Amino acid sequence: MLPALLATLMPFALVGRVLASSDIFSLPSKSNHSEELLEDYGKFMLSVMNRSIDPCENFYEYSCGGWKKSELVPELARNSSFLYAIQQRIDESVLGFLQNVTQKELEDLGTNGTRSSELKAKQFFASCVKVKANMSLGYDHLEQDIDDRNKEQQPAKTHTLDWIYVNFMSKYEIYPLLPMKVHYSTSSRKFDVLLSPPTKVLAGVNDEQLKNMTRDFGWADNLEKTKQFLESFVNLTIFEKNLTALAKTRNETEKLSLKDFLGKHKQDRLNWTRYFEMAFNGTQDSSWPVLNQLDAGSTNDLVYFLEQTPLDTLKSYVRMRVLLKFHALWKTKTKEGGVQSECRSLTETYFNYAVLPWFIGKVFDKNQRADILTVAKDIRDTFYELLDHHAWLDDDTRSQAKTKLASMDILVGYTDDLQHREVIDQVYSEINMTGNWYENLCIIEGSRASIRLRSVDKALIPILMPTRTVNAYYADFLNLAFITIGMAQWPFYHRDFPAVLKYAGVGNIIGHEMAHGFDSYCYQYNYDGKRVNWWSATSLRNFKERYRCLESQYNKFILMGVQTNGTMTSGDNIADNVGTRMAYYAYKRKTGDKAWLERPLRGLDFNNKQLFFVKFAQSWCNGKDSGDKLKKLKTDVHAYDEFRVQGTLSNMPEFSEAFGCKLGSEMNPLKKCVVW
Repeated sequence: MLPALLATLMPFALVGRVLASSDIFSLPSKSNHSEELLEDYGKFMLSVMNRSIDPCENFYEYSCGGWKKSELVPELARNSSFLYAIQQRIDESVLGFLQNVTQKELEDLGTNGTRSSELKAKQFFASCVKVKANMSLGYDHLEQDIDDRNKEQQPAKTHTLDWIYVNFMSKYEIYPLLPMKVHYSTSSRKFDVLLSPPTKVLAGVNDEQLKNMTRDFGWADNLEKTKQFLESFVNLTIFEKNLTALAKTRNETEKLSLKDFLGKHKQDRLNWTRYFEMAFNGTQDSSWPVLNQLDAGSTNDLVYFLEQTPLDTLKSYVRMRVLLKFHALWKTKTKEGGVQSECRSLTETYFNYAVLPWFIGKVFDKNQRADILTVAKDIRDTFYELLDHHAWLDDDTRSQAKTKLASMDILVGYTDDLQHREVIDQVYSEINMTGNWYENLCIIEGSRASIRLRSVDKALIPILMPTRTVNAYYADFLNLAFITIGMAQWPFYHRDFPAVLKYAGVGNIIGHEMAHGFDSYCYQYNYDGKRVNWWSATSLRNFKERYRCLESQYNKFILMGVQTNGTMTSGDNIADNVGTRMAYYAYKRKTGDKAWLERPLRGLDFNNKQLFFVKFAQSWCNGKDSGDKLKKLKTDVHAYDEFRVQGTLSNMPEFSEAFGCKLGSEMNPLKKCVVW
């Protein structure tokens, strides 16, 4: 034990500076000198390790066993994970940005259209923070808002006040009597119009939730109002039950242009022309795509039922559905994490793009982006070359796989237009904030619904995840891998890192997302994101045999008596294994075998080959308690962090070579699984 202990402590004796956890996770890194930066990172790596463990028996514990006790890990993060520790710093930074506003700016709440989207975000945040917990103000404002809208929209002489009119009386994209949704189609990559049967919502609210609602609205001492509300809710729930019992779903979705849809359904009981005119205020186009999930016969029964139902009942139902939507939003203020945290989260939800130019300027630049894209290109080129070495693929399937990989888009952080404030300001030009949070929610939700109604048949490539999130994804329908700015932050990544740390860290994440394009689910999508079979029967059979080897392997991992579900985690197990191998070989391809023997971090007695695997493992350091671990094990499509490390590295002979693990040891099993 003594030699191991001295080996752990010695590097700290080599340097005189004291490093605090607040320094190591500062965004961006406070160190301006690469030598200091590497020294700091080396100390951090050592501080979270447990070098008394044999790396050949449990490499996760060897690499991460000191996480919960490390003084270089922020106290709040010791019960969480390495990547979440970075997320906490980002959240703190965003919070500071939202709070950095003068009282004069907050009071500038007129209709001045020149105000920036950043200021609007800050005004929304400020209104959220100061609002009182009592939701009665929200309830009263929403009731007044609906009443005012009804007065403004009394039917013109050409319209009839009927159920169709009532169905579209809400400006918040709630059309519950016969639902219509502007829906994003991943196949066409455009918005279409989706028609579907009514669904049960009120029926899902239990007695305890109802009781909490009346308390939230401040009616604890108003028994009469509480009684009226509960009686109304019961009656509307019965109405909803009858409503949803009538319309049925078609066996196969009908896909037509609006013109063809109206022609085909002109004999229906429902006047569809008027339905669409009311939905889109007369702006609909005959070429719009319509997806119809309604069974024609049962829809006629539904229409007859709505025609016979009193308008007051229909209005009350729509109002209740709107109230439930906003009550769910209001409740976010009462979640754990505190008012400041919840208001920051809500502000980021509504003003995602507004915060982006500031965030890019603070923690990211074109040089970092270019650096990561270079790593990504190296990994993709390596993956492409290694496809020639897979004898289990026939030539035609190999060619298809190469085409898919070569066509894969890789996006780091943002598209170029999202860094320009004038472009972002235009996005939020129709929104003006007030000092009333409840009113602001109505303004934003109404604006979002209005924009969506104007989006039919518009092409869009969405960002599926805020770029401040410490995460990444692969979009099968776009054949696109996306790495967020949050993922490209210190101490996970730095432009001055030695190449081995870049490839083992952010490079591994990039390889992971690329590999998702060839996992046990996304293999069904081709180079253009279309779901077609591009596999020969033999190659597909071989592929399934290889990934089922992984499923069987991960099924054997047990945490506190609970078995890992290797089938549920199959896609990410493949991505972990393939991504790490591709990152490893990309680094080798870039630097050559001689680089493996170099030791780039002063005070760390690891060569580059060993350092690659330690860096990879520490990406998944986690200090969560047993309850959280078991919940993750049962519900997450990713294997538990320890098994992500153990499973991946036990399949790599290169790891066992780096740490001298004997064949048959825990980390060097006789049977290894390799998919790609």
